[in-house]
Amino acid sequence: MISADYPNLSRPPLREALIDIRLTETLAPSFIDKLRIRDFGGFTRIRDVKLGGFKFEVAQDKPPQATVTSDVVLGARFESEDKSQVVLARRDGMTFSIVSKYRNWEHIRSTAHEFWRLFLDLTGPVEVGRLAVRYINVIDVPLGEDFDNYLTASPRVPAGLPQLMGNFFQRVEVPFAEQNATAIVTQALEPPTTVVLDIDVINQDGMDGASPGIWDKLDTLRNLKNRIFFSSVTTRAVDFYR
Repeated sequence: MISADYPNLSRPPLREALIDIRLTETLAPSFIDKLRIRDFGGFTRIRDVKLGGFKFEVAQDKPPQATVTSDVVLGARFESEDKSQVVLARRDGMTFSIVSKYRNWEHIRSTAHEFWRLFLDLTGPVEVGRLAVRYINVIDVPLGEDFDNYLTASPRVPAGLPQLMGNFFQRVEVPFAEQNATAIVTQALEPPTTVVLDIDVINQDGMDGASPGIWDKLDTLRNLKNRIFFSSVTTRAVDFYR
């Protein structure tokens, strides 16, 4: 199904939308030095992104101790001036994220494309092994309303038990064989009545980092994301965000 089959939402219930591109091999540590001396699309460098390793030791008659075994700089976090957009440039790939002021798919796609070009300027030729489109939605359910009025696959309390729900977490993986993609769909409750609908759609076909096919596949993943979202919420929920 294509995006034209779905309604446009003037107030999409988004907490974050992101495009993630991962490499097949981790870049050399010298990539970090390039990040530190290069302007990255006018965004401000906020901090390093680190990969840490820890060891926990439990000994008799001694309190548990945690020891840092490694603290490797993996990349850097860059933010727009208004902090609504974030780029994570890492030795294993790049993530572009919009955390507020979301416009539309065309905007996030084109902006991610520009940052990916900057990334390739620093790395040279690379191979991509994983693509993902992830949208984290928040559905506000009025207090006292049944979740079934807003979700098409809300969790169930077994008959015979009090029909109340203090919390829930539900995660399913859905394969899409035709598109060679997998979707991880998570529904979780943020008490008292906010439902997080997290849709992460992934493709792991390898391709050249400069291939235009990357963006075609991301378009496909976005269409699957829309299919999942509009299959997961009721008409009542959609109408609330039109």
